[in-house]
Amino acid sequence: MNITGVIAEYNPLHNGHAFHLRYARKETNADYLIAVMSGNFVQRGAPALLDKFVRTQAALLAGADLVIELPPLWSCASAEYFAGAGIALLGQLGCVSALCYGCETPDSSLFHTVCNCISHSADPGSRYSSLIADFQKKGDNIALAREKAVLELLADCDASAIMELFENPNNTLALEYQKAIALSGFPIDVYPIQRQGQGYHSKDLSNTFVSATAIRRFLADSTDPAHADASDAAPLSKVMPPHAYELLRRYQNAYPLLFEDDCSQMLHYALLKNMQDGFDDFADCTRDISNKICGHLDAYAGFSDFLTQLKSKDLTYTRISRTLLHILLNIRKDDYEIWKTRSYIPYARVLGFRKESRGLLGHLKKHTAIPLLTRAAEAKKIFSKDPQALSFFQKHLFADSVYRALVMEKGGNPMCNEYRQPIIIV
Repeated sequence: MNITGVIAEYNPLHNGHAFHLRYARKETNADYLIAVMSGNFVQRGAPALLDKFVRTQAALLAGADLVIELPPLWSCASAEYFAGAGIALLGQLGCVSALCYGCETPDSSLFHTVCNCISHSADPGSRYSSLIADFQKKGDNIALAREKAVLELLADCDASAIMELFENPNNTLALEYQKAIALSGFPIDVYPIQRQGQGYHSKDLSNTFVSATAIRRFLADSTDPAHADASDAAPLSKVMPPHAYELLRRYQNAYPLLFEDDCSQMLHYALLKNMQDGFDDFADCTRDISNKICGHLDAYAGFSDFLTQLKSKDLTYTRISRTLLHILLNIRKDDYEIWKTRSYIPYARVLGFRKESRGLLGHLKKHTAIPLLTRAAEAKKIFSKDPQALSFFQKHLFADSVYRALVMEKGGNPMCNEYRQPIIIV
């Protein structure tokens, strides 16, 4: 049985995502496709536009056979941890033989050279890792430190071409997938796919294949993005599969769409609550960042405005956004340290599956090294003798409760909590 994995956010699902799923099935001759999908908070350090269950339904209707959640501890982490957790989750299922990911330069010989360089130097004690640490000590952010380390290790290659490769965010994530597979030892083959249409950060909606950024920006710029009517969202019908577009419209009739600034009030409370002790213990935070947050807190005027105040040459917008989100969700450095040594994730939270793919669940149960969690109520019994795993799941539930609270604060119908929400079956 050929089972292929993809790692995604579908925030929201668009034509490029649907193309990726079709390509993954065909190119790997997959009997089944498993999508590891970010939950209610995403990697750039923000709440998902739509909740995880409607995005699950969109993914299943676009061709995924099963959707498993990447928990919030890792879904809003840096590329290294995001990729490491995604690979760990697929690997622990015990029967996934391939990963298909999108990137900007999959056919480039240089891309493969850099992949090989990182894969063979992925050990924490390697020169690659030492170089990254040295560059970070000199004030470089992680992305620049990673790029400089590769430039030094591949001194004979075209430096400008390597720099251009690292300018593309999907390339960076692809390299982290390669590294994670090399470190884990999981027998997973990789199948890169050329990213279709507009670039990751493009805001252009004129192409059939556009970025999720462009869709989110369009919705954010609507007169009333929380409850736009059908005519407001009409241009999106050309860039999203019909079912995904219809799900978006239906969702808007019941719930508001969430954006970064919808976290403003709750984040302000979390910052004030923790200010006395500082923020050093939170994931992605340093003493310097903590001091900076404390020094600017009196001028806090909202999430995005605070990000602008804190941004500097050595601190990217996304790094700060993740740090603030970790404070909001109470994600600590200790959480990272514990779960990096415990294969990242202690369970596979099933969000949905296709009726005709029921056989996949049975197959997984025979091979998986971690429990399949189809109902939240199962967790307490499953982890009765593992308090760390139960604590991990409780942080997962807390993040989902925060998301529901943000939706309620913005307006709309009450959302089901994790205990009452059934998994999605299409």
